[in-house]
Amino acid sequence: MTSLSHKLLITGTTAVAALALTACSPSEVDSDLKVDTATGVAAPTSATTTAASTTTATTTAVAAEALPGYIDCVAAPAQEPQIISLNCADNSDQLTDIEWDAWDEDAATGTASRIIFTAEGTQEITEGVEVELTFPTETSQGLVFSQVEVDGQVIAL
Repeated sequence: MTSLSHKLLITGTTAVAALALTACSPSEVDSDLKVDTATGVAAPTSATTTAASTTTATTTAVAAEALPGYIDCVAAPAQEPQIISLNCADNSDQLTDIEWDAWDEDAATGTASRIIFTAEGTQEITEGVEVELTFPTETSQGLVFSQVEVDGQVIAL
């Protein structure tokens, strides 16, 4: 047997075996009975509505995922956190009750209360401070804001 005919024999045998593996077995019979296996999703009302809804939902989800998050000390990145620690060593300086006005790909702005815990055990609370997160940076956990400003002053973390 020549080398070419040997290769053709092997190729043909492989093709037949692949076809046999992918074909239905003789005992399988197609059924008109269809089982609804989807859970948690309503049946579409029309193809146009479904396509438009899927596109909008996908675009919104991708857009939100593409926005930077913020890593508070060692936590996972989060968007619009309610509390930010400004002193990760002892948590003695915090922004709380943050109300975000804007959160986009360049910056996040809002207002908060700033609580500073003193060495004497008292709290200094300043309400209505302006918070700005800037300098989006790519990290191993995704895109995150890397700078915090409080009332226009950069806070070194």
